[in-house]
Amino acid sequence: MLRYEAIEATPASDYPFRNLIGADIMPPELESDIARDFPQIDKTGFMRPEDFPMGPSFKMLLAEVRGPVFAKAIGEKLGVNLVGKPTWVTVRKWSALKDGRPHTDGADKLASALIYLNPEGSSGGNLRFLEGPDQDGPGTQEVNPGYGHFIAFPRLDNSWHGHTPFEGERRVVQIAWLVSEDAVARKAKRHGITEFLKKLFSKTKQDEMM
Repeated sequence: MLRYEAIEATPASDYPFRNLIGADIMPPELESDIARDFPQIDKTGFMRPEDFPMGPSFKMLLAEVRGPVFAKAIGEKLGVNLVGKPTWVTVRKWSALKDGRPHTDGADKLASALIYLNPEGSSGGNLRFLEGPDQDGPGTQEVNPGYGHFIAFPRLDNSWHGHTPFEGERRVVQIAWLVSEDAVARKAKRHGITEFLKKLFSKTKQDEMM
């Protein structure tokens, strides 16, 4: 499903740290299928796709980004061995204003890749790689979030990235390669606790309004 020639043709940059910014990783003829089959998420933030209904083409995409061929292609560009490393895959459909503050990711990650699945011409909340924690400071140009655009980068102490506040639809698949299966278990546990608190907070607000 993925176009590996697009990864191969994308030169890696070392500014402000090792990264890939490319396009055309997804076949154009699959755009409508992927849009139709995208997980039916009704909340903001990155979510585990399996927690929501989705169609067959998106299930195929998930299987491929978790596989060794994709890991090898991205790892070779970043100079990180990702083959055989456990993955943590999440998807976003909706962005909130609080999302996207500059950060460097936790030490459990080895590297991350994002595949954007928005209609061409989408804008707002576009990611930049940064020299530091200032979103408006020196760094790369904004990444186009249109269908088939992608980025990848290793987790480093200086791998700052983020985007300006944005509220609305922003479809993206995020693939993280982690240091161990224990790290996957920790993420799953934290995700479960976070989702429980979100549901509790939402119910409390509803009760207060009644």
